[in-house]
Amino acid sequence: MAALYIAVIYLAVLLLTGRLLHQKVKAIKSPLSRIPGPWYGPLTTLHLRWLFSTGEIWKLVERSHAKYGPIVRLGPRQVWISDKVALKKILVKNDLPKVAMYAEISRDKFSPGLFGEIRHDPHKRLKRFLSPAFTVAYIDNLETYFKSTIRDLLDKYQSKIAEDPLAATKNGITIDLMDDLHNVALDILLANDRGLISMGECSFGKGFGQTNPNTLIEDGVDERVWNQIPRSIFDGLSKRYQTVYVKKFLRKLGLDIQFDWPAEMIICERRDLLQHLIEEGKKPDTGTAMSTRDIVDQMAEILLAGSETTSGTLGCLFLELARTPAARAKLMASLKPKPFNDTDDDDTAIVSSKTVRTDAEYEYLEACIKENLRLHPIASEMGRRTGNQWVELMGYSLPPHTVVSASYRDLHRNEKYWPQAERFWPERWLPEEKRDGAPAPDFAWAEMRMVAANILSRFDIVEVPGQEIDFRQYITMQFATGHWKVTLKPRVQK
Repeated sequence: MAALYIAVIYLAVLLLTGRLLHQKVKAIKSPLSRIPGPWYGPLTTLHLRWLFSTGEIWKLVERSHAKYGPIVRLGPRQVWISDKVALKKILVKNDLPKVAMYAEISRDKFSPGLFGEIRHDPHKRLKRFLSPAFTVAYIDNLETYFKSTIRDLLDKYQSKIAEDPLAATKNGITIDLMDDLHNVALDILLANDRGLISMGECSFGKGFGQTNPNTLIEDGVDERVWNQIPRSIFDGLSKRYQTVYVKKFLRKLGLDIQFDWPAEMIICERRDLLQHLIEEGKKPDTGTAMSTRDIVDQMAEILLAGSETTSGTLGCLFLELARTPAARAKLMASLKPKPFNDTDDDDTAIVSSKTVRTDAEYEYLEACIKENLRLHPIASEMGRRTGNQWVELMGYSLPPHTVVSASYRDLHRNEKYWPQAERFWPERWLPEEKRDGAPAPDFAWAEMRMVAANILSRFDIVEVPGQEIDFRQYITMQFATGHWKVTLKPRVQK
């Protein structure tokens, strides 16, 4: 009997080895073999899985483009491109579908949110349903809530200055700016129209980020849980990515396990956060009404993606300004210093997004924001797939089921398109005669305008020395630790 068991195990090992060898030979002989890349690219995806789960795949992609050019093969059927024409072809002309990985990031791959929905028609229906929340006119109407949270942030800094006014005037105040930006983004994150159906300040009566620590906590919610929400959302993003391959492996074993959102985020289930979704929301694939769990999942993805995009981009903006003295000095000179003690009913107390985008005083700030988005795009890449069709791209024939990732970050740092590409150079965006043609602002633009204008009108920013800044790429590019300390020095009124 023992000999039989050994024979069965031996046969299983042979079959598995043979299958793996067949796959490797097939990958090596693939039409993709003409595409340049590291020698191990055609043989395995282990390096991609590890770097994907740690948020560092962007580093390999960046090194590979520098070595091999605008198209590179990094896996048996994984290709990255950073050519402008090729990106337009896969994202616009051919409009290739998103890779299956995005659906895996959702709690339930069969009922994903807007970010995780990879099916073409359901994604279009869901996007159309949520799109009214991101119009310029709608966001302008909600700036009251933006202003409230930004006022809370400024009051927080003012309170810290009041502890020792002489020292603050001379040396400034040291704060964790990245943590504050993340909290602000959560506090004023909005989700849709047709009533106040927003997160944070608008839905709970208190921002998740504790920007105003004096506001009462939601009834029935444990204070410890409430205080953990901001960090849980930040850490929850990495956990979604780190469990993707675990979910796929377990599914092969017949175990379809749904890894839930961080427990603190399920506090969202207590309230009618999105009246629009509750009253009119339908599942985009079947047309049936969304359940409470469906709505929570939608909001969880919006929380993760929406807050991370804004806070990460704002953090990079302040980082570039702190490390580029000439640009920072020019920006400071363009912005009139504003006092802290404006009255609440004074419409000029908090600078609005509309003012920033229409007032000539903020032209250079707009240029800084655009240049920051070039250097630090919200996502370093976007994964697409060729589906069941062959696709001709950059002189290569890509077979069906090839993953084709658009390398935004590398394209934005390409000397072919951007002279002195690594330089933070906001003047690129000022006119020949003022360079019109910038894209219309959306929700994230409104936040960035207001936060940047109101902080920089009152403070100069100096980076606390000795900090090593690294980035991680999950849904968005973020500071790896989620923290960055700066010294804010109050500007003197003239």
